[in-house]
Order: sequence, then C-alpha cells, then structure tokens
Amino acid sequence: MNSTNQTNKFTRFLRNNAALLLLVFCVVAIGAVVIAVSVTGDNVDTPVGGNPGGTTDTPVVDKPIEDTPKPVIVKEKIYFASPVAYQSVGMQYTDDELLFVFNPTLNQWATHNGVDLLAPENTPVTSMYDGVVVEVGESYGMGHYIKVDHGDNVVATYASLADVEVVAGQNVAKGDKLGVVSTTASFEFSDGAHLHLEVAVNGKQVDPMDYVEGKVYREIERTIME
Repeated sequence: MNSTNQTNKFTRFLRNNAALLLLVFCVVAIGAVVIAVSVTGDNVDTPVGGNPGGTTDTPVVDKPIEDTPKPVIVKEKIYFASPVAYQSVGMQYTDDELLFVFNPTLNQWATHNGVDLLAPENTPVTSMYDGVVVEVGESYGMGHYIKVDHGDNVVATYASLADVEVVAGQNVAKGDKLGVVSTTASFEFSDGAHLHLEVAVNGKQVDPMDYVEGKVYREIERTIME
C-alpha cells in the first residue's frame, strides 16, 4: 500500500515538474558541450612559426635579386700600323708640285707621292689596317704593287714588292702579309731594297708617315657585358 502511494507521488511529481526537469537537463547538456570544446581546443598543437593556415610548408624567403649582366657599348681606338720593319727612310713625301726630292736613280729632282721605307730584302710587308685588295699589278717604275682600300676613302699603295701573296678582291686584316721588300721599282733602284708606300684620302695624296708612325686611328664601337 505504501509502495503504491510513493510511486503515484513520484509520477505526479514528474508530471507536474516536467518543464523544470527539461530545462535542467538542457543546462547540464550545454555545460557538458562547452567543457568538451574547451578541453579539445587546449590540446590542438599550434604550428611552429604561427602559420595561420595550419600547414607545415616551408615559408618562402625572399632572395636578393642577382645582378644581370647588361650590354654596354664602348668606343675603342684602332690605330694604323707600320707595314714594314724599316731601318730608315729614303726618298720622302712631297706634298706640292713645287717641292722636289732628289731621285738618284733618275739623277734628277722630282716630286714624290710616297715614302721609301728602307729595309733588308725579303722583309715582310703587311697590311697597315683591315681592308680589301682592289688592285694587284706591275709597272716598270713601281715594280710589283698592291692597292688596298682601307675604308673611309683611304687607299694605300704598297709598291716595290716581291712574292705578292694576295689577289684582287681579297679581304685582308691588319697585319696580314702582302708580300716582301725588294728592288722591283726600277725608278727607285738606287735606293736599294725598300717599300714604296703611298696613301690617298678621297683621291688626294697625303703623307704616309702619319699612318706608318701610328698617328692615325679609327674609333669603333663594340659591345661588352657589365
């Protein structure tokens, strides 16, 4: 009898306080969830370096930009060079029809459009500068001769030669061998072995010694990397 009454009382209690019990249950459940989330968050490892993405990729380090070589245009002077290792000068250049030098071969005073560079026979004769051979020939007075166009309207005549080694139309570089010193220039035979050298600029004869002595140059541009 007492057991039945207690059961009825508990049942009435649950029925009368169902809303309160439900509220208590919800509060307890929410508290349990909050506690679980807090505990789990404390155990999450933070990536070393504080990477906000949570990844383990190696951070990119900015490297200094290496200097890239750049082309630079520089100017260089290229000088004319003596065409022969001469020992002395024979007949010199005259720059006017009223000026003369004595020609011992012809035994007379005469104009002289070039210079005679005296050197032992068979001394190599080389090109004073880069150029193109425009004529190879022979005459009684000049002997074997070569004309080379050195550019910029400069044409040099190398005469009194032997053993000519070039042909017309051939490109030559500064220092290339053209022939050798000889006595083939009959008008200057008394001078002995020598190179008779003439230089014309724009068709007008000029003193070759400025070229022989390296006083004349060309300024060229070339590109270097810096």
